[in-house]
Amino acid sequence: MNLTANKNSQIENVLKQVEENNIEFIRIEFLDYAGVTRGRTIRKNRLRAAMEKGVNFSTAIMSFDVFDEYIPNPMYGANDGDFFAVPDPETFAILPYRKNTARMLCDLVDVDGSLWPGCPRGALKRLLKELETALGGKLYMAYEQEAYLLKEENGKRVPADNSHCFSSDGIDIQEEFIQSFVYSMEAMGVETEQISSEYGPGQVEVNLKYAPSLKATDDQVTFMHVFKQVARSQDLIGTLMPKPFSNLAGSGLHVHISLYNEEGDNLFKDITDQKGFDLSEEAYYFIGGLLKHARSLIAVGAPSANSYKRMQPGSWAPAHICYGSANRSVLVRIPEKRRERRFEFRGADGTCNPYLLTTCLLAAGLDGIKNKIEPGEPMDVDVSSLSEVELLEKGVNWVPRTLDEAMDALEEDTILAESIGREIWEEFIKVKRTESIKFTQYISDWELQVFSDRF
Repeated sequence: MNLTANKNSQIENVLKQVEENNIEFIRIEFLDYAGVTRGRTIRKNRLRAAMEKGVNFSTAIMSFDVFDEYIPNPMYGANDGDFFAVPDPETFAILPYRKNTARMLCDLVDVDGSLWPGCPRGALKRLLKELETALGGKLYMAYEQEAYLLKEENGKRVPADNSHCFSSDGIDIQEEFIQSFVYSMEAMGVETEQISSEYGPGQVEVNLKYAPSLKATDDQVTFMHVFKQVARSQDLIGTLMPKPFSNLAGSGLHVHISLYNEEGDNLFKDITDQKGFDLSEEAYYFIGGLLKHARSLIAVGAPSANSYKRMQPGSWAPAHICYGSANRSVLVRIPEKRRERRFEFRGADGTCNPYLLTTCLLAAGLDGIKNKIEPGEPMDVDVSSLSEVELLEKGVNWVPRTLDEAMDALEEDTILAESIGREIWEEFIKVKRTESIKFTQYISDWELQVFSDRF
């Protein structure tokens, strides 16, 4: 079956599901550079045209920041026309918490039908073709997200319960939310492998099942929406904010990466590995690429000012650029050999655009493999316990300490710029620098209280 025939078949299948399930409204959605979901809701009679031609949006929407304000000196202005959001039939999912409504994720195309250069999902699809051809296998990923459930109490947002780390009590208290969340995810085609109470009260960790890279990234986008919506339906507030409380654990996002050929062989596995981790040469080169581009990857994966309040030494969040096995103080962690061979990148959080994160992770890994970048020696100690002299002796550098420092690193990374596309790279940096300025200029109630009392 050729591509056109296959697409037509997918369109007909979606239209059939719409009729069989009495769907009247379809949300067509995409993520901008600030990680905010944008989209429109269309009636079912417009769905065929949307899947064939797309729905228009002003390109200027990509130049808005997280505060929903138009940034200074944007790339996309009032005179730059439209792109067209084309729903991907493979992402069709009925929203179990909305009446007669489905959702579809979109690719963004230009007026001539070609992929729009500023499309984050399109950038990932382009790179995947190159990378999987070069590696001779299919990349699989699994997103693992930490998040808080909050409630309003006396005008303040506080944890929804007082549960403890890995306690059954936390799962019992939030049983209604957890079961509703899991069933909703499954209804939308996303499998959750496990859920646990995390370090903070009211904090949970959700492990999504591994899938091919594009599907895994779409699944994380689904998670971002469903977690908040199910919480809202139960008068809770679900948040992926990296550091909602100064005295409680932050919420990170870990991405597991593996590579398999068509026969099902794990190409990142080699039992003759001299380091003893059973990893292949390609796996080490991939890790080497992640470490080489680490500061830029963190800029994409942790792209908010709040992100850097989480990534502190001794916090179980990675503060240093290194790798190791069974070590949660490192940036790239290799799980114990009892589990299938893979590795996880630990330097992201829920404020990122998952499409940009996946694209940049794969671009960094591909650079590592192409140029045979060695990752150096693994770390087997808690890196946060090392002095500056010891870090220097071991060649271990810090992650960026601020959003501006992270953007400085990304601005110098021409390899990632070419991988995600110069337009996306340039505008993403401008959006994030604008947000950083606004955070820097904001005066908090705590700051006012302290300084007005002292001076």
